[in-house]
Amino acid sequence: MFRLTSLNKGLRKSLSGHKTESPNIIDPKSLIKISGLDGLNRAAEEYYQKIDDKEYYLTKPFAIASETHQILSSFTQVLQGLAIVPGMTVLDFGAGSCWASRFLTQLGCKVIALDVSPSALKIGQELYEKQPIIGDRPEPKFIQFDGRKIELPSGEVDRIICLDALHHVPNLKIVLKEMARVLRQGGIAAFSEPGPNHSRSPKSQCEMRMHGILENDINISEIWHIARRVGFTDLKLSIFNPNVFLLSVEDFQEYLKRGQPYARYAEETRNYIEQHMIFFLYKGNPTGPDSRQHKGLSAQLEVELKSTRIEHERNILARVKIINTGEAIWLPTSSPKGPVHLGTHLFAAEGKLINLDYSRHKLTAGEGRPIFPGELLFLDIAVPAPDCGRYILEFDLVSEGVCWFGQFGSETVRIPIEVV
Repeated sequence: MFRLTSLNKGLRKSLSGHKTESPNIIDPKSLIKISGLDGLNRAAEEYYQKIDDKEYYLTKPFAIASETHQILSSFTQVLQGLAIVPGMTVLDFGAGSCWASRFLTQLGCKVIALDVSPSALKIGQELYEKQPIIGDRPEPKFIQFDGRKIELPSGEVDRIICLDALHHVPNLKIVLKEMARVLRQGGIAAFSEPGPNHSRSPKSQCEMRMHGILENDINISEIWHIARRVGFTDLKLSIFNPNVFLLSVEDFQEYLKRGQPYARYAEETRNYIEQHMIFFLYKGNPTGPDSRQHKGLSAQLEVELKSTRIEHERNILARVKIINTGEAIWLPTSSPKGPVHLGTHLFAAEGKLINLDYSRHKLTAGEGRPIFPGELLFLDIAVPAPDCGRYILEFDLVSEGVCWFGQFGSETVRIPIEVV
């Protein structure tokens, strides 16, 4: 059994002869040497085993109000940097009680929650039971990590998210190599971690002394040195500040002119990110956007009706030219999220909306195929004619479950018609 008293004696012995600010300061390197990987894994499991009141873990990130804004701000930065879209397979590394896993599942991701502590993962499973996912979403998977090998096939995941977990890892090279292995080409791993002096904070020292939990420093140069040797091709850091920065009207105007408040905010942000780092590791070039998100959706439409005067109970026949003028790939009809179709809106002659979802038309035959940026399509379609009267028929493209293209500036085509 792992003994904390023995650990503290060993640490004091290992630190003898070394200059420190205090003889009671615990050095993470010494903790790794004395405990070993298996000992640190046991310490993490014992930590979660001892939890009697699980309310904090079941309500995170809302458990402590003063911490919520920082946790959620970091999470949203990570989400944005990862370009998360529904359907992606996401590995939550060091998932703990799985609050982030649950959020990602609700977003429609296929989540794999990974942690060295089976007791932590049990809390995570309880969280899913107590706060059920709304709608049809992929079931999460829960995997215990032995600290060495991630039990997944190579290239299994699109994204990796690691929130305040990497600084608990004693064997960075092995873990980063495993992350690179399970990540697909074009994938991204995101990290929200403390800074280079994390181990000496009072809270970190307490965690190491009382529980034997590793609270290592994050050295970004060391991480990049290792990462590029194990399969990652790039590293980028985010500059952000989750703290509110309130200004008077006069100071706000001065800020916009890049005056003194601008410099104050830059300094505050610099001080924050020295101790709170968000960074991203890339495995090859990230794949471009697709129609599971609105970014990059744009089209050029040309519509020619066989006639604008249609007999009642006949179809409105149209020849449509479509060009993908955006940066995003349009997913086919078979995609569970974000397939792109041609659609129409029906308006009264005076402009009042009658039916937003008047008709839908596949872009290609059958279940279809992706439509790539720059691609040109021609469609011959038949739109059911409404009751007798005068109308406006508007043609637009729609990414199902995401948005109409026209909502984000793509040009639509509006044609007056008469049904007789």
